[in-house]
Amino acid sequence: MKAKKLDTTLEKNDKFNRQILFIIFVFTMLLYSNSIKNNYALDDNYVTVTNVNEPGNSRVSKGIRGIPNLFKTHYVEDGEQSYEYRPLVLTTFAIEYQFFGSNPHVSHFISVLLYAFSCMLLFTILAKLFKNYTIIFPLLITFLFIIHPIHTEVVDNVKCRDELLSFLFGLCATHFFLKSLESKHKHWLFISLMLLFLLLGLLCKQTSILFFGLILLIAYFFSSVNLKKLIWIACLFFITYMSYNLFKEVMVNDVKIIREFVFFENPLYYEHSFLTRIPVVFYTAGYYLKLLVFPYPLCCYYGYNVIPMANWSSITVWFSVIFYLSIGMYALVKLPKKTTLSFGIIVFFIGIFPFVNLIMPVVGIVGERFIYFASLGFCIITARLLCGFFKINITNTSKLPFLPSSFKLSLSCILLLGSYLTLARNADWKDELTLFRNDVAHFQNSSHLHYILGNKLYDKIYNTPNGAKKNELIAECKFHYKQASEFLQEGIQKYPTDFTSLNNIGMIYMKIFDDAPAAWPYFKKAMALNPKERMIQFNVAFCCEKRNLPDSAILFYEKAIATNTSYVHVYLNLHELYLKKHAFIQAINCDKKGIIQIPNYTKLYINLGNALMLNKDTVDAVTQYIKAVDSEPTNIELRTKMKYFLMSIGQKEKADKLNSQ
Repeated sequence: MKAKKLDTTLEKNDKFNRQILFIIFVFTMLLYSNSIKNNYALDDNYVTVTNVNEPGNSRVSKGIRGIPNLFKTHYVEDGEQSYEYRPLVLTTFAIEYQFFGSNPHVSHFISVLLYAFSCMLLFTILAKLFKNYTIIFPLLITFLFIIHPIHTEVVDNVKCRDELLSFLFGLCATHFFLKSLESKHKHWLFISLMLLFLLLGLLCKQTSILFFGLILLIAYFFSSVNLKKLIWIACLFFITYMSYNLFKEVMVNDVKIIREFVFFENPLYYEHSFLTRIPVVFYTAGYYLKLLVFPYPLCCYYGYNVIPMANWSSITVWFSVIFYLSIGMYALVKLPKKTTLSFGIIVFFIGIFPFVNLIMPVVGIVGERFIYFASLGFCIITARLLCGFFKINITNTSKLPFLPSSFKLSLSCILLLGSYLTLARNADWKDELTLFRNDVAHFQNSSHLHYILGNKLYDKIYNTPNGAKKNELIAECKFHYKQASEFLQEGIQKYPTDFTSLNNIGMIYMKIFDDAPAAWPYFKKAMALNPKERMIQFNVAFCCEKRNLPDSAILFYEKAIATNTSYVHVYLNLHELYLKKHAFIQAINCDKKGIIQIPNYTKLYINLGNALMLNKDTVDAVTQYIKAVDSEPTNIELRTKMKYFLMSIGQKEKADKLNSQ
């Protein structure tokens, strides 16, 4: 009878847990439902196809057949930089593109789905960890985690699928580790699955290594595993990490890592004194605490001028020192007693430590996505403090504890406020223009925000008809570029070797304010610092064009071509300069070199055909025109124009052939 009663109780508990999981799933999907209608936003073009005509990631645009190449190349490959290794993330985008094409709503739906699955699995793990507590406690932690607005960047930014996947795989690994503790017969199977999911997480993002620490911590706090067993588990983790590194080394051994940092991403890249870094570390940690406790306003990019290069005179630095030392000492003192609060603090430290700029500078100085893992520790701490403050007995598992009205009211306010801020922030991520405009209004001293907003407005101007609206866009664009240039000029006074910022200032003067003479000294300095950078090469030459110095422009364009540049505008602009000088042979050679470097660019074939026609080589010109049509088989307008052109020069047979294709 007792066994039967126990089975009935277990069945009831399982049914109750399934109901909770269903509620978690529905609530999470509803909370982020308004993000599904969003478009692509910040840096999404690096990981998926946001523009079919000009795919930012051409490897993903090949769909499933391009997957093998994703494992042989770096995560970011944009012609100028090549870094990181996250092939599994790009694989998911390639599969998605194969079946759905370029569809931001599908991408956002997948992000919300991954987040919902993560929250369901998180509750499952917490329920096992705190099995001696009332179900209210893991449920409280889970819902605090779900509604925290700091997670909006991870869910709303398609690019952050790497964070979602690495976190989900890390939770899967944790789940199987707990299963291995429960099972004797399938112990090795679950250990193997744990290691597999840790490896999958690493193939999404190296932040999965944080789960190595979490699992070891769980083994210490929630099991009877001894020191010898902990060392054995740590050795398995080391082997897994080395296997990942070996695999990466084999796959991308011949691909050079190229990653250039600029001061507006993080001035610490240019500050070489470790002692200078220490107060910035504590300021960063303090700012993360502020984001977790008061998650408003949020920003898609912090960086230079938002987060200062703080020194020891900063009150924030000293508050952060006192706070973190205090909770750190508390966690260590309570470590032998294995208290829940101590566990939560250490989880928080594990998550935040890699991103406080101590080990290495972090792009953006701070970032909401960087504390995705740390927020779990924060939610555990918050839940424990709430239960303690309202004197809720969480250790009674026989029945649900009495919940005072003050607790219910406080919790309702927290959940409602968090949900409101999350829903509102989802709307901010509607598209890049909406996002940048919203964030720059709250963070007006962010140099990079002004710059990328200026770029977005600049592109929009050309698609807006003449009138009052266009004039407003021009004025807005100039304002943000002016702000950006002022911040950048201030920065290069401190960091004069930052050639990217010098180049950006020059572009602002030349493109926006049409002041090529003012742009020239910046381009010249940038060229002296990095003569091989393709955008700088082009800008120097183009600036000479704008200054009405065609011979100098030709000289610089020719120098760029000599480096086998793949920047197509170098070849296009040089072609036009040669034609103006009636240097048809030089134009032909220029176009041929361009085709070697960028064989799929239609305009180069058309230019070569034009140059050959001017050089009286009609036969070869026609060949190039046909190649232009072949390079864009779906371009009906180009095919029609070429057909009529061939008819006009008496090439009826070739015109008919084009018509029949």
